[in-house]
Amino acid sequence: MPEVLAEFSVTPMVEGELKPFIDVAVEEIDKSGLNYEVGPVGTILEGDLDRVFDAIKHAHQAVLDKGVDRVVTDIRIDEKKGGISIEEEMEDYS
Repeated sequence: MPEVLAEFSVTPMVEGELKPFIDVAVEEIDKSGLNYEVGPVGTILEGDLDRVFDAIKHAHQAVLDKGVDRVVTDIRIDEKKGGISIEEEMEDYS
């Protein structure tokens, strides 16, 4: 079972359309192989803490590499001994 849940959002500091930048961030998360859910204001990842941080770092860097001068990434971590999953946390809300 995954050890952590991380909710994060990558915000490119640009005028105009954000979607192309968000798309490259999500592509990096998809490459990580971790379970994730994209939401309207952020993405939730589950997995080992090091792999989660690495995936978020790659998403952040992909947005910079897409051509912005500045990007802000916010991260919230939920860690539970014995593990935690998106499914487990959401089972009462389905």
